[in-house]
Amino acid sequence: MYSIILLFLGFILALVIYYILKVYMASDLDYHPSVKLSQDVEKQRRKHPRTNINWPVSMETSNGTIVAEVKNISLGGAFICCEQPLPIGEVFCLTMTGPDNEPVTATAEVVWSNVNIPNEKVINRGMGVRFIKMSDRHIQLMRQIFKESN
Repeated sequence: MYSIILLFLGFILALVIYYILKVYMASDLDYHPSVKLSQDVEKQRRKHPRTNINWPVSMETSNGTIVAEVKNISLGGAFICCEQPLPIGEVFCLTMTGPDNEPVTATAEVVWSNVNIPNEKVINRGMGVRFIKMSDRHIQLMRQIFKESN
């Protein structure tokens, strides 16, 4: 009987520890796009400055290739305008067509999307992605673009 009580108390303790860790160690990926943040708060969340672009992008996903458009970009991520945003957490390879038709490749993860927001409230349907992997050459290209846009 005591072993059952100890087992139950251990389970409860594990749940409490899990909850505390989840609350206090929440990451940026827990962002809910349906909550409208002020521009100042949004700027504070960003680690890298963004610049507006209109680059074609090809995304290799688990459901095949999707062609879309990158609307803004930073060294850390991008906003991709597409009719059917991918699920949050999906990791995929993308190839953007940069300046002088240079292909810019990266591995990215979907961190938010506006798929659940009504059409009348969305200017550009799409998703925010975080770059996971990018070549040194492409990082240099991104830095050059930011120098020119400032």
